[in-house]
Amino acid sequence: MAGKELDASGIETFLRAWLEAWNRHDLEGVLQSMAEEVVFEHWNGRVVRGKAALVKAWGPWFEAHGDFRFDLKALCVDQVRQAFSFEWSLDWPVPPGDRPEVREVRHGIDHIQLREGLVVAKRSYIRTVPRFGGSTHGE
Repeated sequence: MAGKELDASGIETFLRAWLEAWNRHDLEGVLQSMAEEVVFEHWNGRVVRGKAALVKAWGPWFEAHGDFRFDLKALCVDQVRQAFSFEWSLDWPVPPGDRPEVREVRHGIDHIQLREGLVVAKRSYIRTVPRFGGSTHGE
């Protein structure tokens, strides 16, 4: 899909394939959808510029959190602007060694800007909810 503008259906297909790469824990597959000059604005205010910097930022995260899954909850597409926002949930273990019985559920909204079928900007907004022994607190 890289190299051209996408219609609304193409944007949804792009997102679903991208989330599948995340859920396969396939960093290379995730990065294939990113432009070289991509800008990632993390929910904590950190900004990462460029695909090479994303490899350094995301590589350790992929290695440390192998048991994670993203689920798509809602999608809003702006075909004219080649942008979309999607609501998601992420279920994953807390960092290794902390408390193995605790998982986190993160709810978030990402805003993605595309250019020629590749992600040029990703902004994430997140809320975290701990899960202790299958019971969720704070939802």
